Amino acid sequence: MPQSTLGMVRTPPMLDPREPVATARQADPVSAFTVGALSVIAVALFAAAILATYTYSTPNVELPLVIAIALFFVVVVGANILRVAVRFLRPGR
Repeated sequence: MPQSTLGMVRTPPMLDPREPVATARQADPVSAFTVGALSVIAVALFAAAILATYTYSTPNVELPLVIAIALFFVVVVGANILRVAVRFLRPGR
């Protein structure tokens, strides 16, 4: 009866377990600000949609809210553009 050679086959090196690499990646504060700001913008847009649909007694509430949302979005985009410019001009950071 022939014996199986399956027990003698070595695992390919690409499947060997690796040593855990301890790379402490620094958190980017602009990314955290962007995530938080986009969450706030999403909630504010939902509130604006509700106000546009269901408020008949105070129709002048929505325009300032939408303007504030747009300005806040411009600030978020500006912060990200500034971050990209800093990374481009100072690649070591």
